[in-house]
Amino acid sequence: MSCIGVIANPQSGKDIRRLVALASSFSNHEKLLIVRRVLAGLEAAGADEVLMLDDAGALGRAAAEAYRTGSGKSGGRGGGGGRRKKPRVRLLDVGARGEAEDTRRGAARMREEGAACIVVLGGDGTSRAAAKGCGRCPLIPLSTGTNNAFSQNWEGTVAGLAAGLYARRPRRYSRQVTSSKRLKVHISRGVDLALVDLAVVNEAFAGSRAVWDIERIESLALTRCLPGGLGLSAVGASLDPIGAEEPDGLWIDFTPRAGRKRPGRKTKVLAPVGPGLVQTADITGFKRISPGEMIEISARPHQVLAFDGEREYVLSEGERVGVELDRKGPRVLDVPALLERAATGGHLSALAAGGLKASGKGSKS
Repeated sequence: MSCIGVIANPQSGKDIRRLVALASSFSNHEKLLIVRRVLAGLEAAGADEVLMLDDAGALGRAAAEAYRTGSGKSGGRGGGGGRRKKPRVRLLDVGARGEAEDTRRGAARMREEGAACIVVLGGDGTSRAAAKGCGRCPLIPLSTGTNNAFSQNWEGTVAGLAAGLYARRPRRYSRQVTSSKRLKVHISRGVDLALVDLAVVNEAFAGSRAVWDIERIESLALTRCLPGGLGLSAVGASLDPIGAEEPDGLWIDFTPRAGRKRPGRKTKVLAPVGPGLVQTADITGFKRISPGEMIEISARPHQVLAFDGEREYVLSEGERVGVELDRKGPRVLDVPALLERAATGGHLSALAAGGLKASGKGSKS
C-alpha cells in the first residue's frame, strides 16, 4: 500500500520580518489550497493513503474534510472519464501546540506508520524540524516560509504527483532521492543540527527568534549559499557561492561591531538578507569547510546560537561549541528529476491507462 505523509506548518511565513523588512505574509488559506493541490496530485498518482498532521492551525483537518466531502474544486478524472479512486486521508494527532516539536513528532509518526515520503509545507526551520523526525524517509519540502534556501518552490499538484509516483514504486525512483548536507552542532545539551546555516549571534536572549541584523552576527557556518536566495546564506553567496550538491560548506567570521579587534584583511559585501532588506556585511575572513572537519568556538558572554535563521540556544560564557559538516542530512526527493524519469520511462502513460501497479508489474522501464 502506497502511503504519503503531509505536514503544513501554520506558523511559517509569519515572523517578525513582516515588521522589520518587506516580507509578505503567507496566509493559512493559501497553505490550505496548496495542501488540497497536493492531495489532487496524490489522487492522480493512485496513492492509497495519506497521513495528514492534525496541526495547531487546523490546516490538515480542514484540507482532509474538504477532500472527503468534495467541497470546492477537487482532483481530475481518470482514463475513460471515470472518477479516480480517492486515497484514504487519516489525521494524525500529536497533541499539536503550534511549536516546531509538532512537526518533529508528526514526521516521526509518519515514518513509523510506513510513509514512503513526507510533503512538508514551511520554511527552512520547518524542514529542520521535520528532518529531526523523518529518519531515512525522504522529504519534499515546499516553500511557505520567509527563508527558503532548503525548501523548494514546487507547485503543490506537481509535488503531490511526484510523491504519489515515488510511494508506489520507491525502488524505481531511488536515484531521484539525494542526501543533503547538514551542520552537526555539538553543544552542552547534546547534538543538534542545522540544514542551511548556523550563526553565533551577539545577543543575550533568543527574543523574537528570527535573525535579520547581520551586525549582530559573530560567525556563520553554511551548508549552501547560492546567488538568488534570501537570508543569511545570501552573505555566503556574495563571497563564495556553494551549491547544495557540492561537498563543501562555508565558514565566515564577521567584524565585531565594537571593542575586540580581529587580525586580517576586512571585506565588505552586499547581501539581500530579507525581502526588501539589503545589508552590508563586514567580513574579517571566510573559508571553505570540508565534510568531517570540526570547527570549535568558545562562547563569550551574551551570545546565542541561531539555527536556520532562528535564535534558539542561549550559550553560557566559555561554553565550547563544535560545528561539523556532513552529508547525513535528510533525504530529499528531486521532483523535476522524478517526473522526467516518469515521462521518459512511459510511467505517466501507463498511469493514465490504468496500468501502473505498485507491485512492479506495470511499465517495463
